[in-house]
Amino acid sequence: LVIRRPDRSSSGFYVDSAGGIVTTARAVNQCSRVTLGEDLPLSVAAVDDGLGVALLRPTEALAPLAFARLALVEPRLQSEIAVAGYSFGGVLTAPSVTYGTFSDVKGLDGDKRVQRLDVMSEAGDAGGPVFDASGAVMGVLLDAKDSARQLPKDVAFALDASVLSEFLANQGVATPTGALDEAIAPEDLTVLAADMTVLVSCWN
Repeated sequence: LVIRRPDRSSSGFYVDSAGGIVTTARAVNQCSRVTLGEDLPLSVAAVDDGLGVALLRPTEALAPLAFARLALVEPRLQSEIAVAGYSFGGVLTAPSVTYGTFSDVKGLDGDKRVQRLDVMSEAGDAGGPVFDASGAVMGVLLDAKDSARQLPKDVAFALDASVLSEFLANQGVATPTGALDEAIAPEDLTVLAADMTVLVSCWN
């Protein structure tokens, strides 16, 4: 008995009550079929290769337990952040949450659309939400760029929530924005991440 496995798996997260999902462009490019987990079909509603993100829609009615609130005010530098994602593909049944720090409001090349993070992440985490201390989503973790230059393993980049909000608005998605009132406990953030973060599978 041969069990089919997806060609690759990435992370994503819900951005509205109808089950819209944000992930990376690389997660869905050159896929003949995209699914939530390994079975629920998803349609690719929009892809922006320049930003590195994509919007997916479920083909069946879906009511997520939670979806993102975008934080349009960046936290202070060196603030604690957390990244949620399926670090090991579908091996684990829930996303991992990894803590790090907010390092810079721009990329190494000065691109202000991205944030630089100091966090240990895996390839499978790409597409997952980056949380501030209150549980608001301050960005979406991007794929590592193919380059001959090897960066330290704890350097990661995220698309800024304000840029993501504009991308979503252009697709008719009105994701709530604004900072939440206060910091939440790590155990509460883990629950929020589990309710919001999903496994996106690419099949060919």
